[in-house]
Amino acid sequence: MRNTIVYKHWLPGDDDAVLALRPVNEDWFRHKFDDENLEPEGIRLAFLNERVIGHVMGERTTLCIKGKVQEFGEVMDVFVAPDMRRQGIATRLMQEMHTYFERKGYRGSILDTDTEAARRLYRKVGYQEMTRTLRTQLLPRSNVSQLKWTNTRLEDLEVLHQLDERWSKQNFRILWEPGYMIVNQSNLNKYRVLRRGENVVGYAEWSEPSEGHPGGLIWDPIVPDVDPTEVIKSIQVVIPIALEWVTCTGSRYENPLRNLGCLFEDTLDVKMVIFFGQQIDLTRQFQTFS
Repeated sequence: MRNTIVYKHWLPGDDDAVLALRPVNEDWFRHKFDDENLEPEGIRLAFLNERVIGHVMGERTTLCIKGKVQEFGEVMDVFVAPDMRRQGIATRLMQEMHTYFERKGYRGSILDTDTEAARRLYRKVGYQEMTRTLRTQLLPRSNVSQLKWTNTRLEDLEVLHQLDERWSKQNFRILWEPGYMIVNQSNLNKYRVLRRGENVVGYAEWSEPSEGHPGGLIWDPIVPDVDPTEVIKSIQVVIPIALEWVTCTGSRYENPLRNLGCLFEDTLDVKMVIFFGQQIDLTRQFQTFS
């Protein structure tokens, strides 16, 4: 019947209609299944006659939760044509995506969002807010520290992988692909390693100074077995000017940074999750992001 909205997953020949809805990188989209985590059923489409009026894209990901690797679905993109909104299309697409995720046996679904309208939609279909990104400026201070930050070496990589696993036992969420190292030979220059003597005790993604970040930029260090205040002070020792620090609400570092006088800038970047089946108890977990 004409003018009836039809919901289905992607089929060969749908690319042009999807690209007409929302122009994206065409070359990437036409080769999207080069990513083995994305399947045709992970692209849910809403059709009005021959026109695509909405789509949701989601793929498989793996998280390490309390030391256990579990499969989740990750929602990457949700879009409905402006003239077709407020008709429940996005809600229906998300419900169909969840049905697909559950059929695959995924433990839940995660997503990131930065608008209140999107958060309302996701709460409506069962997501809960886990954490929100925070930014602050860490000032230098002449502390005494037994810890030392160095460049990352090739021989450090296996230890860093083990640190990720230990970190996951205390913090949610850690993206984890078995056999894949987050820090590897191709990107090790983006990271610095924290040592106590010759022992590697942690690491952090730490960007060099730039026009936008004159003192550099650091994300929460992965240091599972050292007091967070000690980690913060080890950074203050080596920075000449204020360093921008990215953390999140409920993180291992939020309160220690506040206690040292850091003021936070709230952001709109929120991470949300829904669990399928029995809820996972995260009450004793810090929040993190990867």
